[in-house]
Amino acid sequence: MFNFKLTQKSIAILIFIGCLTIYLINDRTISSGDSIPNTILIFNLLENHTFNFDAFRESYFVELGVYYSFVESQNGHLTSVYPIGVAILTSPLYLIFYIFLKIFHISVNFNHESFEFYRIHFEKITAAITTAISVVFFYLASSFKFKRSVAFLSTFIFAFATNTWMISSQGLWQHGSSNLSVTIIIFCLIKANYINRKKPKIIILIIAGIFCGLLPIIRPTSTLFLVAVLLYSFTIYRWYSIFLILGMASGIPGCLWNFYYFGNFIGGYSSISVPLYSFTVKTFVEASLGILISPSRGIFVFSPIILYSFFGAYKVFQLRFYKDEKLIGIMILAALGLFFSYCFYIFWWAGYCYGPRFMTDILPVTCYLINYYIDDLSKPLNHFHTHRFIDKFKRLLFLLMVIISLFVQIVGAFGDKGLYWSIYPLKLEQYTSRLWHVKDNQIERHIQALFHQVFPPPVKDSKYINGLSGSIKQVTYNGNQPLSHNFSVVAQSQALLEAEVENTGSSQWFGYEAAVEKGEVRVRILFLNSKNEIKSKQYLYVSGTPKKFEKTKAIGSIVFPDQPGRYRIKFDLVSDQVYIFPKPPQDSVNELEIQVNPSKL
Repeated sequence: MFNFKLTQKSIAILIFIGCLTIYLINDRTISSGDSIPNTILIFNLLENHTFNFDAFRESYFVELGVYYSFVESQNGHLTSVYPIGVAILTSPLYLIFYIFLKIFHISVNFNHESFEFYRIHFEKITAAITTAISVVFFYLASSFKFKRSVAFLSTFIFAFATNTWMISSQGLWQHGSSNLSVTIIIFCLIKANYINRKKPKIIILIIAGIFCGLLPIIRPTSTLFLVAVLLYSFTIYRWYSIFLILGMASGIPGCLWNFYYFGNFIGGYSSISVPLYSFTVKTFVEASLGILISPSRGIFVFSPIILYSFFGAYKVFQLRFYKDEKLIGIMILAALGLFFSYCFYIFWWAGYCYGPRFMTDILPVTCYLINYYIDDLSKPLNHFHTHRFIDKFKRLLFLLMVIISLFVQIVGAFGDKGLYWSIYPLKLEQYTSRLWHVKDNQIERHIQALFHQVFPPPVKDSKYINGLSGSIKQVTYNGNQPLSHNFSVVAQSQALLEAEVENTGSSQWFGYEAAVEKGEVRVRILFLNSKNEIKSKQYLYVSGTPKKFEKTKAIGSIVFPDQPGRYRIKFDLVSDQVYIFPKPPQDSVNELEIQVNPSKL
């Protein structure tokens, strides 16, 4: 009988191809403006022959509202707020992209919005490739100590049942490059423990050092892993540690960049004026619980499989006298240090992202720990009936946790409209209490989005459109204050508006929780000046899926016009990007007049 056995190299290639395919299959880039400087740095260097971003002062990034990722440096040049380690690590790929544009004579103006198409696609490909490589090294590091079946399952968990998928592989966040470096470092140091010959050990330590040097200039908080590796190296390798330190010269370019543009080695983060940390009990309690169990940010909610890392940590403690366990043990301490640092971070919820983005940095360690539990779980079932039942229950529970964690990542990757959860109906940075809402949490919103992608609602059918009708009963301002005629507000002030609306037609409405692509029912607000010119268009977001004669709420945070004067506010109901409702009945709030006063300086 033919016996086919895959080599380690073949498995690594298959893992890379499989991960890359799955990471790219959703055909969308899920990122933020944070990544912009690192996605254009190499293009800027090759095209404009400079490291500064002066050419982008009047670029389309200003119109997109992502100019915050740039800052004026102390030497008068525009530069990146964020570290450039990601750009250094991914520079070979961006060099290939630049050559691709030149070979195929694709003329691109890097300051024009037409470049955005290429930028976001190159970003997605780069993120997917770097993450797929990190998964390969995770597998190789795991297979050094554990059976292939064990290593393969833990690798699957790392790749698809955690935010490795939804954060690292979908956009060029710092986390993906940090994880690549950490997985390679763990692989190299475990491999070094099994090498007795001098020259190969030196080479492997230099490679580990290269990625150690990149950690601080990729993501400063990842310096904790660098400190852990140095302590481990001095303890285990002694004088060989000099080669690891030599490899750390890779961090010099990033340090020189920081010193040149900011006059220090911290970099752009030193230019941020708002406080980032609050060392109070209140912050610690809220952030620690939020990072762990928040319905929309908790790591144990998005990846409950990570709970099994505690079993692995206990096993590592038992085996702490062995070299490999000493390495994993000190990396656990670094991961804990990283976790506790975010427990005092004011913006612990990590901005507009899917799930516990900050905790993505500790995934190489937590997922590696799961190897120990899987290894115990893979042992033959106990002969005693009671113990056999318990063993089967453990396996079923573990499988259930894997399935739940995988499902959460799938709906994240494909439930695209659900990403608007951070913005609609209220912006998360203004209403962080939404992080604790069980109803309409981020996962649920993505499930709804995916469901309506598979089963589109009939929002474009003529019968549905003809059945749309509604009434706005009342509009209140900042709580329970009625918004009425001659209302007076300050220019450019913000207010929380809430409207009571009723479905008076035969068609069911789809509110913001439904996360439909088009056809979501909203209250449109138009601000018209004395010349009847529309100066602003904003929305209140309808809740639920009300049927005929059912009432519901519409809510939203609006900004009043920046110019003082008299304004008419026109209210109407719309099916977003599809239809404007017909004229409402007489009892509907249709139009108000307000006075906008100059702001007080």
